[in-house]
Amino acid sequence: MTVAAMNPMQFFPYNPRPFQDRAVTLAAQVFSKGGVGFLSADCGVGKTIAVLAGYLAARAHDRTCRLMVLTRTHSQSRVFENELDVLRQRFPSLTATTLLSRVHTCPLKEQIRPLSSMGFMKACVLMVKSGQCTCYWNFYRKQEGRTQVRDHVRSTISEMLGSGVITRERVESVAGTGDLCPYELMRHCARDSHIVIGPYSYLFRSRVRDATLGSLGNALPEVDVLVDEAHNLPSHILDSETAKIGWEELRWLREHRAEIVRETSAPWLGDTIEFLWETMMVALDDMKGRLEKRLDKWDVAPRFIEEAALKQLTDATNPIMGDPDAASLAETPIDKLLEFLLAATRAAKSDDWHAMIRKRKQLQEEESRSDADLFIRPMNSAGLAAPVLREARSALLMSGTLRPLEHYSKLLGVSSALMEDLASPYPRGTRLVLVDKGITTKYQDRNDELWRTIAATVQRVLEVMPANKSALVAFPSYAIMREVLSHDVHTGHRRPLMESPEERIETVAEAIQSSPHAVFCVYGGKFSEGVDLAQGGSSMVDLIIGVGIPFTPPSSYLKAMEQWFDNRFGQGMGYYYASVIPSIRQVAQLLGRLRRSPADWGVAVLLDRRFLRYTSVFSEDMVSDMWPYEGSEELRYAISRFVKRREENGIDAQ
Repeated sequence: MTVAAMNPMQFFPYNPRPFQDRAVTLAAQVFSKGGVGFLSADCGVGKTIAVLAGYLAARAHDRTCRLMVLTRTHSQSRVFENELDVLRQRFPSLTATTLLSRVHTCPLKEQIRPLSSMGFMKACVLMVKSGQCTCYWNFYRKQEGRTQVRDHVRSTISEMLGSGVITRERVESVAGTGDLCPYELMRHCARDSHIVIGPYSYLFRSRVRDATLGSLGNALPEVDVLVDEAHNLPSHILDSETAKIGWEELRWLREHRAEIVRETSAPWLGDTIEFLWETMMVALDDMKGRLEKRLDKWDVAPRFIEEAALKQLTDATNPIMGDPDAASLAETPIDKLLEFLLAATRAAKSDDWHAMIRKRKQLQEEESRSDADLFIRPMNSAGLAAPVLREARSALLMSGTLRPLEHYSKLLGVSSALMEDLASPYPRGTRLVLVDKGITTKYQDRNDELWRTIAATVQRVLEVMPANKSALVAFPSYAIMREVLSHDVHTGHRRPLMESPEERIETVAEAIQSSPHAVFCVYGGKFSEGVDLAQGGSSMVDLIIGVGIPFTPPSSYLKAMEQWFDNRFGQGMGYYYASVIPSIRQVAQLLGRLRRSPADWGVAVLLDRRFLRYTSVFSEDMVSDMWPYEGSEELRYAISRFVKRREENGIDAQ
């Protein structure tokens, strides 16, 4: 069906919000014509329901359609599950399943725990083969030498698909009642679903992609792709293809070298272990107190690796062929070695990879060697992403902070994509963004006096802004947060809550539901991005303080990335692409939490004058809300004036 012949809004279930119809139309165009589309739409536009409705407008009459919805976290998957339940009321035959990993859904994890030294997947296979996994064999039966799904399980799958979206909760409930394997139940539901929801890695990690598509019974050109929070995709792809092997793994491999060679019949593997061990020892001796050192690719990719034999050996160690989980887990030292060598063979053929050795902490003692890791990391996200996006039947990437669109299209290698940049639908005058012209957290300006000034400013903002809701105070790192908070920041009527690496992600949501809190966190962390701080569709936050810009700390990898971007996009562009865009995007993502409904309003205070250099990375309406200020009196006046105007207009923050 052509775009002209269809009604893009025919499946849209609500009264459209401002600009929402443009998001629906873009989705319908991309999915009907093929190709790639980019959608940047601020929080509140309602992107999820818009693109799903546009997809149905384009594909509703295609019985072979398959949409892969890729999300970064499971909490983001729930948004799609909820909207798909709504769409089923207009399109009852729509089927959808969320896929989670086998290890996260296994009801027999406690029984597998004693076998965990061999890795979960291998232990799982052992239990299946020995008949100990009743969940698996209640799902399947052996007939004429073949493993087949039992008839009553097929009926269960059909009934589940016809009665609603397949969520983790539904699968675990049904599986528990019938003593079935939840993962296998979920996987077979996915094979018969129009829409499958899963993590980025299902399509954007090379070893996992073929296993995922094979499990679903599709080839990539048969699949439509929707990527949520797509601003994360370039960095996710680079991280997911990064290979690492540590001193402890290499030591274990070296001690068991003869046994490994005997079991694998691969003498070259033993030579490779010795080669990597020597690389690590020589590099550590040469580091002279440094935490990291860049390596030549031939330091980690010995020329005698037999690539065909390596792939054959990797396939042989995969415990469940065709299983995405098995393809993605590197649990044992041998798994990690093979994954590292696969990356090394790719790095040997290209200048788009970076090899390095890094110590996790600075120690002078001999035992500090055990804290060392060898890394192989890609630098070209476009080279890894573009083949997937172009080969898919169609692909739409969306985010509230996919700006500048042209830059993300270059980062992902699809400059010819259809693009739509939608402004915030919220009323003007409901957000104030203050930028301090006197403070900078540049490394050379950091000292105790700066931390004292920032602490006093944070406290002043918390005092001036009424404590109707909670506040988020974000820092570039835990170290800077500790320095500032060492100066006793009083939070007034808001109770203090500090993020730590060990803190549960649910902690912040539970706390601020009970009473207003001042939540001290780090940019891009669990508290700032990992949980949806909204209740009843309204934000639970009306004040955000951003301390500094979360630039990535200097490293050999960052320097190599800047050089790579300079070579690709022109001299001077490396810093912009490698540092500025990712850092400002984290801040923009955080500021989006202020307003989640038209009734929300709030204040953001950015404590670093360098924000004023990078306004082009923010949205136009964000820039229009900015007020560069100088001094505590202007800060107090600006917030008080904004709050007073909201009160005079009869708008209650609660």
